[in-house]
Amino acid sequence: MGQISTCSWLDHWVPATTFLEWTRRGLQEGGEYGWSNAIMHAKRAAANRIDVLVRYNHLAPLAHADYEQKAEALREIGMRVPDVIRDLVFDPRNEAEHEYEPPDQRTARRASEIAHLFVEATEAEYERSSIVAVSWNVSTMRLIDSNGESVDSEVFGDKPMLFIDVFDEPHAAKIVDPSGGEIRFAQLRSFTKEHAIALAHILRANYSQGSLSVRGVGGTYFIKEIKRQGGF
Repeated sequence: MGQISTCSWLDHWVPATTFLEWTRRGLQEGGEYGWSNAIMHAKRAAANRIDVLVRYNHLAPLAHADYEQKAEALREIGMRVPDVIRDLVFDPRNEAEHEYEPPDQRTARRASEIAHLFVEATEAEYERSSIVAVSWNVSTMRLIDSNGESVDSEVFGDKPMLFIDVFDEPHAAKIVDPSGGEIRFAQLRSFTKEHAIALAHILRANYSQGSLSVRGVGGTYFIKEIKRQGGF
């Protein structure tokens, strides 16, 4: 348990809210072409949000799993993913895509509305972004030397840090221990589903500690540079 540091390391993805906007445009356009687009983008909005939450919670073994497995895993770590998402958003898109059934306005409108409600209901989770460290122990200083050149310096604290390294491949959970002069790590893809869920529970337990603070440690580029200079 400790101070958690967060990062929106998937902010380069098209957000679910954009897919919702495209869904609304499909409904406004109408006709089978517009309704088909509305259904497709409603599914993309819901799938996008599910995939982001799976990755932001470091459920690496489930990154390429099917909807049912992802939804079950998210439920296990405390998120609500109702079956109506599958019934009214995913299934209509699959029927249109694989069964070649013509879409209708009612189906498109329901898919759009359910996708919108789901994205809205999970917005707070999305805004939390991703816990990438517990007890961040790296301080950075920028100094000017006698020649007027900029010099960056990294100073490690005494306590170990749990660092979830999603900034290079393969992703790994690392314990950066300055006092012991070592880094212990395990690749996230080597985790079983149970291991990944246990890790997510450990990380998320910090949210309930009122005395603990949450801070961002910078964007993806910043953290990768600190990683490079700090050697972890």
